[in-house]
Amino acid sequence: MTPEQAAYAEACEQMPRRADRADTWSSRAVFWAAVRAGADTLGRPWAEIAERWARLWAVATEEHLPPIPDAEHVGAAPSRAAAEQALSAMKSIVGLQKGKGHVHR
Repeated sequence: MTPEQAAYAEACEQMPRRADRADTWSSRAVFWAAVRAGADTLGRPWAEIAERWARLWAVATEEHLPPIPDAEHVGAAPSRAAAEQALSAMKSIVGLQKGKGHVHR
């Protein structure tokens, strides 16, 4: 299965689940390609949709895409708390002390 076919299969599976907020997306590209394809297109046999989907997929994988509505965690930056935890861990690795902005030698 090609990446395009896998993305199409995911879109066909997840888009109907969206109404119940039960959808889970592997990437923003899959979601936005599915949105652009349209509900009437999803679920058609691959042979019928392959060319159109390949074009949509190529564009979606190259674009900077907005977050998926109601699923901002997909491809989004970490939360502030997660970012602060990661920064704290990095500071401890390089020897920074709390309240100090530089490494003491």
